[in-house]
Amino acid sequence: MVAENTYDLGEYLIKLYEAGELKKTFGPIPEQTAYYSPCHLREQEIGRPYQSLLGMIPDMSVESIEESFYCCGMAGIMGFKQEFHSASIKMGGRLMAKIKEVHPQRLITDCLSCRLQFNQLTPYKVFHPIEILKESYSAYKA
Repeated sequence: MVAENTYDLGEYLIKLYEAGELKKTFGPIPEQTAYYSPCHLREQEIGRPYQSLLGMIPDMSVESIEESFYCCGMAGIMGFKQEFHSASIKMGGRLMAKIKEVHPQRLITDCLSCRLQFNQLTPYKVFHPIEILKESYSAYKA
């Protein structure tokens, strides 16, 4: 019963949107961003709810980094362990190169472990999608 009533936050917000219950007063964020859907979200098999939500924000370009072989290299807690640190960085190399190729003004991911890795290995400011949605709601002018 608990599992049937437990949702990822992005999944829950999309359910509200589909039911016509999500406030859609998004203000513009005129920036080019990149969104990385983390491995755990792919394993949940709920789609990419945050990508859909971010796509509703006016003036914001969202490039999705989708290839399933991209991994930040953190691998749960592996990247936190000293003996695996260099392997973690190497594992995330393809993804970091792709992000640098996209060269976003902001990088967005809903995984806090990925965020730590991105902060360490890229020059881009990293945000959770909820932070971006909050900013967009705040930027709305009636």
